[in-house]
Amino acid sequence: MSRLIHMLSSVWVLILGLTILVDVFGRVLFLSPLPGTKEILQSSVVAVAFLQIPLAIFSTSMLRTTLLSDALPAPVQRLLRTVSNTLGLLLFGAIAYAALPEAFEAFHIGEYEGEGALRIATWPIRFLVVATAIFSAVAYLAMTIADWRGSLDDHNALTFH
Repeated sequence: MSRLIHMLSSVWVLILGLTILVDVFGRVLFLSPLPGTKEILQSSVVAVAFLQIPLAIFSTSMLRTTLLSDALPAPVQRLLRTVSNTLGLLLFGAIAYAALPEAFEAFHIGEYEGEGALRIATWPIRFLVVATAIFSAVAYLAMTIADWRGSLDDHNALTFH
């Protein structure tokens, strides 16, 4: 599931790149930018970033330093990973908890970004942030369980079979 979501974000980035390309060529060749490019990019940056988080968690690609932990015995390393995963679970759980009422409010009032040529509803992005935050919290929980079961590879990434 996390790989599928990551692929979706990659396609989204490709579409954003093409949108920027069309906007730039429109400005240069026709003196007319693509309407709504700013709003599309503004809304998409957060969505793309959040869509990539679950795979980063499962593959242990989140930013970390191992300078200290590599020198510690294996049981202490596992304990540090558990603490780190618990903090990640709590962080993304808090993000989901805090963002959910705002997502419902945005849906209820019909909140949008942009004026004039293109108006983009904000509620889909807000719900996407909530959903990926929940998925990220669950990913941290899954990583902790897998770690204690011995299901992680040599780089502490979850092995998918």
